[in-house]
This record gives sequence, structure tokens and C-alpha cells, in this order.
Amino acid sequence: MKSVIKKRKRFIVNILGHSEALQVVIVSDNIEGMYRELYRLYGQILIDSQGKNTGTISYQETELT
Repeated sequence: MKSVIKKRKRFIVNILGHSEALQVVIVSDNIEGMYRELYRLYGQILIDSQGKNTGTISYQETELT
């Protein structure tokens, strides 16, 4: 029986918002998962009190081996 190993990616993310700058590392299967985790953990920096996106995100993606 052959096992399938799912390849994951490392995203080094720079977040700017509300006069804060953060650099975080998120490991995810794909970019959608990275954004989902990013907003779950750091949404308060990226979204203002009216629910508008006010922050900026840049990232660098690498394959994990």
C-alpha cells in the first residue's frame, strides 16, 4: 500500500495595519488556508471597526520537504 504525503508550504507573511508591523510564519497546504489562518489569528490588525480591510499583507512562499 502506497501512502500519500501531502506537501505543505511555508508562508513568511509581513502584516502592516493599525500602526503595527508583524512578521509571522504560517504553514498551510495552500494559499487559501494561509489567508484563512491569517485572518483567524490577526484579523484585528487587518480589519477596522466597520469591517473594512485596512491592513496590507505581503508574503514569501516556500515548499516544505
